[in-house]
Formats: sequence, structure tokens, C-alpha cells
Amino acid sequence: MRSSRHRRQGKGRALAAALCAIGCGLAFPSVPRAQLNSLQGPIGVSLVPPPVFTERGNPFARPGLSEPQTVLDWLVYPSAFAGLSFDSNPQQASAGSASSVGLRLVPSLLAQRQDGIHNTTIYGVVDSSTSFNRSNADVFSAQTGLTETYLPMPELVVTGQGDFTRQQSAFSNLVTANSLTTLNPTGVGLSPTNGSATYNQFSGAASVQKNFGDTFVILGGSAVDLAYDRGSGAAAAASPNGATYTGRGRVGTSLMPDLYGYVEGALDTRDFGALSSSGYRVVSGLGSDGIGLFRGEVFGGYQSESYRSAAIGTVSGLLLGGGVSYYPLPEFAISAGLNEVMGASSLVSTTNSAAGTATRVTSLLGQASYALAREWAASARGGYIHTDYVGSVRRDDALTIGTTFTYTIWRTLGLTFDYQHTELNSNVALQGFSRDMVTIGATYRY
Repeated sequence: MRSSRHRRQGKGRALAAALCAIGCGLAFPSVPRAQLNSLQGPIGVSLVPPPVFTERGNPFARPGLSEPQTVLDWLVYPSAFAGLSFDSNPQQASAGSASSVGLRLVPSLLAQRQDGIHNTTIYGVVDSSTSFNRSNADVFSAQTGLTETYLPMPELVVTGQGDFTRQQSAFSNLVTANSLTTLNPTGVGLSPTNGSATYNQFSGAASVQKNFGDTFVILGGSAVDLAYDRGSGAAAAASPNGATYTGRGRVGTSLMPDLYGYVEGALDTRDFGALSSSGYRVVSGLGSDGIGLFRGEVFGGYQSESYRSAAIGTVSGLLLGGGVSYYPLPEFAISAGLNEVMGASSLVSTTNSAAGTATRVTSLLGQASYALAREWAASARGGYIHTDYVGSVRRDDALTIGTTFTYTIWRTLGLTFDYQHTELNSNVALQGFSRDMVTIGATYRY
């Protein structure tokens, strides 16, 4: 992170704040991950700043943004999807599930403004499904927010983000976003569960990075507030309402032109009633904004969470993680990430705690996209989440895979097919489920 290199790029560095949605983002825990895509594929860039802001432009930015509308000094990218959907198990029931057939509408909007010092992005997407044959199978999800990157000087970068997300379960947004990001970074309610629960998440994050020659310092913080729709299913009771506040600091240095090392510490406090806690996380790692066609970070360290309930106590342990993006061709991109967080759940009562227990949630997420030809585009995604319930014999393993194909008829209109499979396997009887969702329709992009 050399200041001379920063000065060479100057204004062009603003776009670098929008990379590593899964790869680098996992190394900076508790930052909301907002990403605005459509069923046809990305209509915009990832909205998560990298853990380390560098001058290098983003060689991993996927092509395919439609021609924007110009409104004053804003570039606006509108998009809309309409089609039919089939859901084999909309309530994620372990037994006796009834399928649903309905209409699905997904309008979305991305607006960007850049002047060399400010880089502002506003995004919004609504995913509405109405069932023709089941009155309790309608789903309404939404995400909207704003990100800002401010570069008052080459060695100083300020980023901020505010986001509102409403979604059902941990994986429900995948067929909308065509991505694999678990939007709830706190480990509370992160795992898919039997039953269908919808939650509203309000989140905000800010960070400041200052470079001193080859050395950089980053200070940041975030707040995530969760509110579940009560009565939306048994899973709602498994995750209490509450808020998580996190502060973090990172110090690192450039080890060679394209490789940096760092040490990072984070403190958090969580207000979830009987499952409230406070903790810390210390990691060190290596990262790069681009070695050849790779970009990402690897890290290892230690984390601990002390719960207000004496019956739960303190849960701690080693952790390893990281993420990588690989872009072998302009039309082919791959990204994957591994991370572990401490959480809590009232789904399982232990001998010592009737209120619930702590959890250790490990997630492995990946996605790939490929433009087969001028008219054809395809993407694939896969995810695995393992949940250990501390003090209990229960273990849950959630798996999801999905794919999207799009055939462009005209420049602004494409036919889209999307398939998503999600399943949960648990060693506790009647807690697992299987769910398949197929969507066929048309996507319009201006």
C-alpha cells in the first residue's frame, strides 16, 4: 500500500471499493454484505468495500451492465423480472409440506454517482411472490441501501453504508441475488431452520483507512439490528430479536508489491435478552489486491464470546478462514469464502440453560459465472453451513445449490431460468427439510 502507487491512480481508485463481496469481505466480520443483482445476473457491482483499500482498479469487475439512464449526474440502471415460480416447500416443513405455484415479480434499481472524490451508490430490489394455490405461501423480500466512498486525499479513504434487508430464512435471497452471501453476519439466526421465519435487518457500517507509506491503519464499526416477524413460523422463536455492535481495528504493511500482511482485532456486544453476550476476535492474515488473476485473503486467529447467562458461560476457540476471487477470462469469474462466527439460538435448550445455547456457525460459500456466448449467460452457486449447538448433541448441516441460465432475445430483454435447492440435515428428528424452487420468466433491463 505505497503512497506513490496511490497517487498514480488518484481518482480511478473509487471503483476498488466495490470488490470481494464474498472473498475479502469474510475477513472483516460483522460488516453488512449488500449486493444488488437480478435473476439475469449482476446489474451492478458488489457493494462491499475490501478490507484493505488499494489503488488498483478492479480487474474482477464482471461485465454486463446495461446502458444506463442519465438523471442529472447519476447513472441509473433499472431492471425488472416477471415470471412463474414453483416452490416445493415454501414453509420449510420437515413433513407434510405442500407445494406452491405462483407469480414472481422482482423490480430493482441501481444508481451510481462518481466525481473522483465521492463515489455514491444507491440500490434497491423487491422480490414478491404470490401463490395461486396457497394463501400462506406469499413471500415479500426487499433490500435497499446506500454506500459512500470518500477520498479526500490519496492516503485517506472513508467508507460508509446503510442497509435495510427483509428476507425469509438464510438462503431465501439466493434466487433473487444470484449470489451467496449470508446477510446476517452475527451468527444469530444465521443457519437455515425448520419452519419459515422472515426477519427485518437494519445495518450500518463505517470505516476509515489511513496509509503511511507501506503501512496502513483501518478503524471501523458496525451495528446490525434484527427483528423477526412473530407468528411467521416455528423458526422465529429460534432466534430472538436484538442488536449487535462491533468495533474493529486493523494494522498492516506491504510485504511485496502485491502482498500485504495484517493483524486485526474486533470487539462486539450483543443485546439478545437472555442470550446477550460480549466478545472479541483477533486474527492475522495475508492478502492481495491481485496476484495474477487472483485476489483475496487468508487469516487465522482466536475468538471468544462470553454470555450473560452463567449457564452458557464463555465459548472460545481457534478459527481459520479467508476468501478468494479468480478471473481467468473476462467472461468467467469464480469466488469462494470460508468463515466461522459465534452465535446463539433458543432453538435448543440445554441442561444448564433453558433459554437456549451458544452456536458455532461455519460457512463455505462459492459462486461462478460464465458468459457462454453473446446471447447466453450462466451462473452457478453453492453453499454449506454447519452449526454446532454448544452444550448439546445437536448438529445441523445446511446445503444449497443453484443455477441460472439467461438467453438474451434483444439488448434489453432476456429469458431466464433459475433453479434453487436447499436442504437441512439434522441429527434431531423432524428438524430437517428439503426445498426446491424453479423460476421461469423474462428480465427487462433498460
